[in-house]
Amino acid sequence: MKKLFKSVKRNKRTLYSLITGNYIMFAVIVVITALLIFGLFNLYMAKIQSNYGINRIIEQKDYLKSENYQRLQVERYLGNGSYIEILDRNGKVLYCSDKAVNNSYTDEILEYIPTVDGTTFYALEKIYENGAAGGYLILRYSYDEDEQYTLNSVAVLDASRKTVYSDNQTEGKKMSEKEIEFLSGGFEENTFVQKYEYTDNRGERRILLVHDTYESTNEAGAYRRVIFSVLLLFIIAMGIILIIFVLRVSFAVKRPLDMLKKAMAEFSVGSESSGLSYSGPREFVEIIDAYNDMANRLKESEKLRIKAENEKQKMLADISHDLKTPITVIQGYSKAIADGVVPRKDEKKYLEAIRLKSENLSELINSFYEYSKLEHPEFSLSKETSDICEYFREYLALKYEELDLMGFFMEIDIPDERVEYCFDKIQIKRVFENIISNSVKSNKKGTTIYASLSIADSAIVIRLGDDGIGIPDSLRRNIFEPFVVGNESRTSGQGTGLGLSIAKLIVEAHEGKISLLDGDKTCGRTMFEITLPM
Repeated sequence: MKKLFKSVKRNKRTLYSLITGNYIMFAVIVVITALLIFGLFNLYMAKIQSNYGINRIIEQKDYLKSENYQRLQVERYLGNGSYIEILDRNGKVLYCSDKAVNNSYTDEILEYIPTVDGTTFYALEKIYENGAAGGYLILRYSYDEDEQYTLNSVAVLDASRKTVYSDNQTEGKKMSEKEIEFLSGGFEENTFVQKYEYTDNRGERRILLVHDTYESTNEAGAYRRVIFSVLLLFIIAMGIILIIFVLRVSFAVKRPLDMLKKAMAEFSVGSESSGLSYSGPREFVEIIDAYNDMANRLKESEKLRIKAENEKQKMLADISHDLKTPITVIQGYSKAIADGVVPRKDEKKYLEAIRLKSENLSELINSFYEYSKLEHPEFSLSKETSDICEYFREYLALKYEELDLMGFFMEIDIPDERVEYCFDKIQIKRVFENIISNSVKSNKKGTTIYASLSIADSAIVIRLGDDGIGIPDSLRRNIFEPFVVGNESRTSGQGTGLGLSIAKLIVEAHEGKISLLDGDKTCGRTMFEITLPM
């Protein structure tokens, strides 16, 4: 049977591989995007570091050497709250960008200020004795070429700030409170001080002190803006990528579902369709194929239902016709006799006609009953195991005398061996009777009836037929359908058209098959073959 629906395109990918592939692609794009954003972040940070801080102040050497300090743009590069001081070689303040500041420095304090390049710096640690401050520990570090910090010197002070130990020969020297204060964190809170030494245009040694606050600097603000921008850009990029990923997966899943929904809606209103064509994940291809197969079966089922309905209508018409003919004859003849229309000498002939028609009517009703009984879902065979060869031989022996009296010949071919088979003897006999009676009704005297039994491929093969007038080609295809008879049989009332239909139902109830063979493949012009599985 040709399929009406078919999914013409297939794909070996599974839904799992589709989602996994999209997820991998999503992860790769996320990583690439993160790397790009990280690269941009580093570029901006490098730019910020080059635009802000003490380095930009030092780069303006012309202003420093020419003592044109007002043009150094301190606030722009260091931010609000930061300022610079210019000192001579004796530590005297020559210039301060913040007029409100008035600092003074000793040589020791200048020594403790770390350089801009970070090569040296000091650290102050408090020493506690019995829970109370017992002195101070001063450590001097240097930053070498291997980018490692090295401890250069150590000094120990007692509680009165007097040096009790030093590895640079300064024992006995007492430090001022201002020096201790500076080493503890400077003169100002949240401020980091660095120094840079240079020589001006007159050859005088100068010291640049940069007081850089930790808060409210332009550099810190720029850092915050860049970080915020990078985070916002990353979130937006992730949102876009996630939306694309969700849309791709949603489209892959939603497209076949929409196709199915539309197809089912069209199918429910009886719309014809050539089938769904889909290429995608294997699971959805299988679903589409299953739907196409289901739709195909429903279409075929609907055709069979219409065909069965038509056959039912035809059957009712045939039954009405077959019942009406003998009843009409019986009514007409009996009324003629009752009304005294028929001469007395012809009454016997009319009564005989009534008897024959009543017998035909009884046979027809019995056929209807047998056919309906066989089609009933609760019908069951009364099987018993017996020698089917002996059973067939005995049946034909009894039938031989009857056929001989009617002027028919028989040719029989049954093996002498014993063949055990479980079957319903009454129903199998009805099959034989229906086929042979059809031959007798349809052919003239002198016709030979053939009967044979053989074993082939673990099956019992029974053949029944004749060398009579044969069956017209117009009837051969539907010969086993109910009420299929020749026009002559229909007119003469000799056939009900149910004999072969009943035979087919009985054979199929035995899980066998019955067929009409082509005339050129048999010894007779009409030959039926019954195959029963052993």
